Amino acid sequence: MRILLLFGVILLTGCVSMAENTPIPSQPNLKVSISSDIPKSIPSDAKFIPNTHFAMIFADSAATMLMPVPFIGTAIESEIKTQKSNSYEQHYASIDIMQHAKKALSQSNFYTSTPSSMQLYPIAYIQECIDDVFRITLAFHLESKTKTKTKTWQGRYLYHVPFKIPADDIEKPTEEELSILTNEIEKGFSILTGLIERDITDSLKSTNQLVDFGSLYIYGSRLGGIASPYMMHLPDGQLIEEGQDYVIFRHSGDMTVAGTAGALLFGVHYFKKDQLHTLEISTENTPTQTTN
Repeated sequence: MRILLLFGVILLTGCVSMAENTPIPSQPNLKVSISSDIPKSIPSDAKFIPNTHFAMIFADSAATMLMPVPFIGTAIESEIKTQKSNSYEQHYASIDIMQHAKKALSQSNFYTSTPSSMQLYPIAYIQECIDDVFRITLAFHLESKTKTKTKTWQGRYLYHVPFKIPADDIEKPTEEELSILTNEIEKGFSILTGLIERDITDSLKSTNQLVDFGSLYIYGSRLGGIASPYMMHLPDGQLIEEGQDYVIFRHSGDMTVAGTAGALLFGVHYFKKDQLHTLEISTENTPTQTTN
């Protein structure tokens, strides 16, 4: 069943080249600086709200996929999504993602205010989901200027915000909603800073257990406007830590495919368990299952 499902996903969303997610390469006296630039590896369908580091991921339309000339439909839909994102600037520009990221990272001994070989790019992804809400995922995209094995190392750390914005409010969120979101961003960036510190000090290791999970924070809308995201179970994550109400794991993926095709899969994830519609944790020979 999973093979058929994944085959269907490829047909709907295009090929995905799964890159391995690895720990931060060991470097003497490693320091991390923050860049206000946008990293090269971002979801292909991400629409940034002007003058912010908020990136919108809108749901695909089945009608566009079924048009006689789908490329024209896709271009029109992309322009509509761009216009929507532009219209959100008035409300979301008041939340300075860069400022909150710097505040969190500056508490770390690994932070430096001068450009370094390890640069961090903070982004907040806002994804349109099937249940009429928009979910927010905070991302610390980390990139080393030092090449390892002819490639530049890239990593990403993701905190999935518990607070959700109702679809009816996304264009004009209330002051209360913006206040809650701001508080969640501060909390989330603090957690992400802790994950980076643990990775630098080699204490973000796999437990040799595997995670098979499903979450609307990764696939939030119908794939290709057709397949239900609740059908998506994503195997072979590397479990790092499981708490009573949270789980941390590392997963491979492709950061450059469409957000609706799973571009947020790559990275080290901090999930509350109630944010997962499926969670299976197993060793090689002894599977156990919990479902939320």
